[in-house]
Amino acid sequence: MMNDDLYKELGLSQGATESEIKKAYRKLARKYHPDANKDNPQAEEKFKKISAAYAVLSDKKKRDLYDKYGINGLRDGFDENQWRQYGGGGNPFGGDANFGGFSGFGGMESIFETLFGGGRGRGHSSRVSGSPPWSTAGGQKGADVKSTLEIDAMDAIIGKELELLVPISGEQKKLKVKIPRGIESGKSIRLKNQGSRGAFGGASGDLILELKVRENGPYRRQGDNLILEKNVTIGQAWFGETITVETPWGEGKLRVPPHTQGGTRMRIKGHGIRKGESKGDLLVHLNIVIPEATDKKTDELIQKLEKKY
Repeated sequence: MMNDDLYKELGLSQGATESEIKKAYRKLARKYHPDANKDNPQAEEKFKKISAAYAVLSDKKKRDLYDKYGINGLRDGFDENQWRQYGGGGNPFGGDANFGGFSGFGGMESIFETLFGGGRGRGHSSRVSGSPPWSTAGGQKGADVKSTLEIDAMDAIIGKELELLVPISGEQKKLKVKIPRGIESGKSIRLKNQGSRGAFGGASGDLILELKVRENGPYRRQGDNLILEKNVTIGQAWFGETITVETPWGEGKLRVPPHTQGGTRMRIKGHGIRKGESKGDLLVHLNIVIPEATDKKTDELIQKLEKKY
C-alpha cells in the first residue's frame, strides 16, 4: 500500500477525482494563503505543503508514480526497472530505503526541495503543471484572477479604453483596460501582473477579463458584418432616393432604387466590424413606414394607392 500523505494534506483519499483534488486545493489555498495570514509561519508552512501535494496530484504522470512508488517515485533519477529489480526493498541509490514510504527520502520536507528548489543545497527550481510556479529563491507567483466584464455593443465595435475598479487581494484596484475594436463576446483580455500578489517575493498573477457584450444599440452583429434597421417613406421607396445612414464610422450614403420593396437588405461596404486590415459591411434592412397623420385627404390617397395592389 503506497503512502497517501499527499492526499491527506488535501483532506482526500487516494481515489479522489481530478475535480475533487482541484476543489480541495483551491479551498485550502484560500484559507492558508500568506496574503490572508500575515506573520503566521504555521499557515505559510501549511500553504507550502498543500501546494506541494497539489503539484504532484494534479499532474497525471507524477500522480501515477506517487501512487505506485510513494515519494521515492518522485525523486530525481528514479528508475522503475531498478525498483522492480530490488523488489521495492533495496535501494539502488545507495543507503537503506523503503520504497513504499518516506523513509530514506527525508520525509515531506524533501518533496518541497525536489519540486520547488532550495534547502540541502539543491539550488534548482521546477515549474510543475497545474501548480503555482516558485522561483529559486522560494517566491511564489500569485494566482491568476478571473472576472467577467460587461461592455456596450458600441464599445466592442469601435474599441474603447475603460477605467475599472477591481477587487483583488482584499483591495480595490483602479485599472485602465483597452478594449480592442471588433472584439467578440466570450473573448478574454489578460492584464499581466494585475492578479493576486505573489508570496515570498514572487511576481503577481494576471487578471483575466472575460468579455460579455451587451446586445444594445442600433446594430446587430453577424460575423464581421453589422445589421441596421432603417425606415424609409413610401415616396423614398417608390421614387428612389439617396439617403444618409449613420454607421459606427460616420455617415454612409445609400442609394435606394425606385420601387424598392419593404424588407429589402442593402449593403454599405467597409462600415461593419473592423479588425486590423479586415473590414466587414453594414447591412441595411429597409422598412417602409406609413404617415402618422389621420385625416380625410390621407385616407383618400391611401384608398387610391390600395387599388394598385
